[in-house]
Amino acid sequence: MDKSIKQQVSELLRSKDHNSLLDLCEKDRRFWQEVRFRLYDIDEGLRWPAIETVSKFMLRLWDSGKNEKVRTYVRTLFWSMTDESGGIGWSSPQTIAEIIVNIPELVDPYGSMMIAYSIEEPSLLKGGLWGIGRLGGRIAEAVDFFKEKILAAFLSDDEETLGIAAWAMGEVGFTHALPFLKKLQSGNGPVRIYIDGAFCEKNLTQWVQEAITKIEEAER
Repeated sequence: MDKSIKQQVSELLRSKDHNSLLDLCEKDRRFWQEVRFRLYDIDEGLRWPAIETVSKFMLRLWDSGKNEKVRTYVRTLFWSMTDESGGIGWSSPQTIAEIIVNIPELVDPYGSMMIAYSIEEPSLLKGGLWGIGRLGGRIAEAVDFFKEKILAAFLSDDEETLGIAAWAMGEVGFTHALPFLKKLQSGNGPVRIYIDGAFCEKNLTQWVQEAITKIEEAER
C-alpha cells in the first residue's frame, strides 16, 4: 500500500472529512481497501470514523442502485465474525449496525443476525451490545427474541461491558432489563461509549440510572 494513501486516509478519518474520503474511495479502490483495514485499527480515533465512512460508502452504493454489492459486503462482515474467517471481525457488529442506520431497509434480516453472531462471542460482545444500542427501537423485537442471551451480559464483572449493556437497553427501552439494571447502581468505574460521532464518558452508575429512566419513561 502506497504510504501516501495511508497518510491521506488517516488524516481524513481524524478530521472526519467523510465526503472527501468517499470521493477518493470511488475513484481509487486502494483508498477503500485502506478504510476497510482501519476498521480493525487499535486507535479508536481512526477505527470509529472508519466505521462511519464504511457505512456512508455503502449508502452511496445503495443509492446508486448497487444493492447487491452492499449486501455482499455485509455478508463479508458476518463471515469475518466466524471461525472460518481465520480471524475475528471485532468491529463488524458496529459496522453492520451503522450500515443499517444509514440503510434502514437492511434491518431485516441483518439486525437480528448481528445479535445472533455477536452476543455469545466474548470478543464480539461489546460490539454487539453497542450495535443494539445504536439501532435502538429498530430491533426491539429481535432484542426480545434474544433476551436471555442479551441479559446474560449483566453477569459480567467488566464495567465497560456492563455500561454498554445498560446504555443499549435504555436505547431500546427494554423493560426486561430493569431488574438487572437496578442491581448495578453501585458501580462507579468510568465507561466511555461512542455516541453520535463522539466519545461520552460517565461512570457506570450514571449509565445505569439513565437507562432505567429511559425504560421507565417508555413504559408510561
